[in-house]
This record gives sequence, structure tokens and C-alpha cells, in this order.
Amino acid sequence: MSDNNPYLEKLIEEAQQLGKDWEELFSGKFEVKEIFNLIATLVRLAEAIITAPQSGADKHELVRDAFNWFDEKYDLLDRVDDLIPLPFFLEPWDGPVIRNVVDFLISQAVSALNLTIWKEAKPAVV
Repeated sequence: MSDNNPYLEKLIEEAQQLGKDWEELFSGKFEVKEIFNLIATLVRLAEAIITAPQSGADKHELVRDAFNWFDEKYDLLDRVDDLIPLPFFLEPWDGPVIRNVVDFLISQAVSALNLTIWKEAKPAVV
């Protein structure tokens, strides 16, 4: 695990305690929806671990680091790449595009959840 992110080990620990069998989920038949579900799970865990409302950048970094951990362990982006058939001359660019799309999805999920949770937590002004 990365020493750069102090929350990464805790998030991975929490993810493994969810009762999900990640090995089973990411082996066999694979669909893109598993990526969306993983990102949503990681964002929710990051929200529980990093509780400061202004820490969206920290949450994004944590989720990205955790996603990279899962990618290294289960070759997620390679599996997504395999699902998208492209002509041979476009193949060199699909990996970086997929990685940027995943990073964008993480950013949007963190922003949406960060705004929603902290908006609900504010007391009503009378």
C-alpha cells in the first residue's frame, strides 16, 4: 500500500470488511457496472473516513488511490479495455482515455456526495 495517503490502508480495510468477495466480483463475467459500483462504494467509504466538508480533494485522492489499488490487484482497467473493441490504430489511446474517464467519474461522485451530505447536515436558518 502507498505510504503517501494515510487513509488508504483504512479504506482498503473497510472495503474488505464489507462482506463483498472482491475476487469473485472481479473474476469471471465482467461488466462496466462493476466499475461504477466500486467507485460508489469507495466514495461512500471515503466520506465515512474523511469527515471534513472542505476535504473534497483529499477524498478524491483517497478514492483514486484505492481504485488504483483495486486496479493493480484485479486488472480492472485492462478488463474494461477488453470490453471496448477499437480499430488497431486507436488501441494505444484507449487506456489513457479510460483512466481519465474513471478519474472524472471519481471526481464527480466525490463532489456530488460531498455537496449532498454536507448540505443535509447544515442547520436550518429561521
